[in-house]
Amino acid sequence: MHTNFDTVIGDFQLAPTKKKQILPHTSTVTYKNRASLPFIDGIILAGLALVALLPRVILAHELDLVTDEIIYIMAGKTYFPLLLHLHIRSNQWAFNYEHPPLVKLLIGLSLFLNAHMGSIVSELFAARMPSILCGTALIVAVYWLGRAPFGRVIALLAALCLAVSPWLVYFSALAYLDMTMTMLVTLAYLLLWPAIRQPRLYLLSGLLVGLGMASKYTAILVLPSIIFFTAYYFIVIRSRLDTEQRPPVPWKWWVMALLLIPVAFFIADPAIWRQPYSLFIKSILFEWHQSITGHLTFLAGQYGGHVFHWAVLYIIFAKLSIFVTAPALFFLIYAFIQLLRFHLKKTQLQITEITAIAFLGSWLVSIVSMFSLLTIVVGTHYFLPLVAPIALAGAFGMTILVRFSFKTLLQNSPVTAEDWNSQKREAVISAKQPIHVRSTVMLALLFVFFVGPHLIGLMTVYAEEGYSSELFNGEDSVLQVAYPGYREAALWLLAHTHTAGRVGIVAFPETLIHGDYYTSWYRYNSDVQGKLTYSEVQPTRASFSFDYLIWPMHLIQRGYSIPKAWRSHVVHMIIGGHTIYCFILAKKLATLT
Repeated sequence: MHTNFDTVIGDFQLAPTKKKQILPHTSTVTYKNRASLPFIDGIILAGLALVALLPRVILAHELDLVTDEIIYIMAGKTYFPLLLHLHIRSNQWAFNYEHPPLVKLLIGLSLFLNAHMGSIVSELFAARMPSILCGTALIVAVYWLGRAPFGRVIALLAALCLAVSPWLVYFSALAYLDMTMTMLVTLAYLLLWPAIRQPRLYLLSGLLVGLGMASKYTAILVLPSIIFFTAYYFIVIRSRLDTEQRPPVPWKWWVMALLLIPVAFFIADPAIWRQPYSLFIKSILFEWHQSITGHLTFLAGQYGGHVFHWAVLYIIFAKLSIFVTAPALFFLIYAFIQLLRFHLKKTQLQITEITAIAFLGSWLVSIVSMFSLLTIVVGTHYFLPLVAPIALAGAFGMTILVRFSFKTLLQNSPVTAEDWNSQKREAVISAKQPIHVRSTVMLALLFVFFVGPHLIGLMTVYAEEGYSSELFNGEDSVLQVAYPGYREAALWLLAHTHTAGRVGIVAFPETLIHGDYYTSWYRYNSDVQGKLTYSEVQPTRASFSFDYLIWPMHLIQRGYSIPKAWRSHVVHMIIGGHTIYCFILAKKLATLT
């Protein structure tokens, strides 16, 4: 028996096929009555885009300014006019030189367009638009490019899981570098599948890797997985194909793609055009020195400058549902067994299926291994490039388990597999698609268990960042809480105070304002100012001469605890799920209502 990987409900059955050696295909159309599949795909794509876009847009409107956003927005305001007027030799390119400029240029472009359209949205929301769009494009790409190697069910499961993942939604709603980079490197890897038959696509893959590096340097960590799968296919899998089916080895396309990576990076990095070599080395050395000196962060109940190599696994299990990560682990076991059987020439799977397993397994193992090398992990967003392969692996593993259950039930059913396949062929001839109740129920359960946990988290955890998997009870003792919740605390104080007062917002230097009032927390939150005045105050101060304090959890996690004199003055907490974002403290309780 052979299992069909297609996704239409009628194909979610066991269908006997002859064992053939075929190349990876880019179309899974099998029956004549599937002329409507392009229309169905269009409906699915539109639905996915809407499901992904809506929570990202809503959250981007609601979230307060988050650490580092202010830097990237200021850089975008600086870089884009310089590029627009070709002021390449300006020293202003040196601002935030340590990070590549592509995403900051996109932020600048978004701000520019918003300003020229009459500021139809707020400046902060406009700055977040590149991440919103790239986060949505990632979901669409996972489905569209995942259909060919994995089938529509797996691709759709993974795409929906990521569309409603609180982890992904949160960072898609911020003006950060990571979501754009994640989308680019995910596309770069997924394009390897059609590139086997259309080698010119290796150029596009190389271009995307270069642009990913111009967004954030850690994009380079996806390159080993690209090289490994390509080598494995052309050295191992290709040799098992019949001679007439073997694709030619595209040496020239590979060479051009590898050369295109630095070219694309250089073109997309105008900040180094003045002195390409020296400025690039200076930027790399900054990252290198930071990796040596470390960066204060909190993980697994302890804080320090560096994290252990297992941090990548810890964060994955903390930020993705166990209903995603457990099936992904099962897929790895399944993939190892099937590839071992393939090498021993004992497998009953088609070459196409073996290639799909190797394609996903290479991606998952390589990228987890490479990102485990990072010892500086300021936040969970460092590991966002891992979410697509994990979701696809989880969907693959979950589907295998459900199909095995279906096979068992079918064998125990009074209707034999042969009778069912005969009914299916008759339905095809009569242009009717058969509906199998057992299959439909199992497909529905598949979506409920795989997508449901993330959807519940999206709907119940305020601001999304506080979401943690079923294995943990919030982030407070698990991961560094990234969302400070200053705006929500200010709104609570406005609603519960009846006199004027001074509010100290506890933060590291230049968190709220970085020298420019027009790009600052005070400007973006001008609506919460009135009877209360706000000031940035460092957590290391000896005393706090304020009527109220807003103290974020991430400072407490990193060793900056609330002073003893103020610990009994906590009056409220801003919470998302089981995670505390910040504490509100009042010197005199009588001033509150």
